[in-house]
Amino acid sequence: MSGAAKRVATSSVNWSKLAERLVPEHGAELTRVKGVSGTFQSAVSQLPADLPKIDFAALKKALPAHSAVLDSLQKQYEAIKIPYGEVPADYLKEVDQWVEYNNARIKLHDDKVADGLQEAKKVEEKWAKAPPVEHFDRQHFVEYFPAHFYDLRYQNRIPDPCNIGLNETPEIENRFKDYKVLRRADKVDDH
Repeated sequence: MSGAAKRVATSSVNWSKLAERLVPEHGAELTRVKGVSGTFQSAVSQLPADLPKIDFAALKKALPAHSAVLDSLQKQYEAIKIPYGEVPADYLKEVDQWVEYNNARIKLHDDKVADGLQEAKKVEEKWAKAPPVEHFDRQHFVEYFPAHFYDLRYQNRIPDPCNIGLNETPEIENRFKDYKVLRRADKVDDH
């Protein structure tokens, strides 16, 4: 393996671990990124580890009129230092913040999934205890389909036959909780 490939290999991606963490819908994108990475890795592995050596003395002999320009180029060329494997601390801090944020999002998602599974178990247990649909009577519909059927004998609901959402917010109940407010002032209570 060439020196350039060794530099890149120190930061290679664990594709199998990444594939485990991704959802199946992102499989095509992972394959595309893996292909691009493979192309880049093969191109880098063909390069030498160090910059190619240039014989500036021979160039100065061949081009004596341009020796000042060649001296300047030689100083610039020898001053080139490529810091492989070093990431600025600001970027690392930003990456750490992003990882922390994503870990919090993943934890929230896992908590939501766990809550959803508990709710699903409750629903499954409820339906496991239910009688067959053919044997349902009026009380069963109220118990198993509370959004569509209601029993005003014990439920505190406003009749909503047109299903316009009267029971979804407390405004209607708050508006009409005290009917005395709606009376006219000129009305007398003695008749």
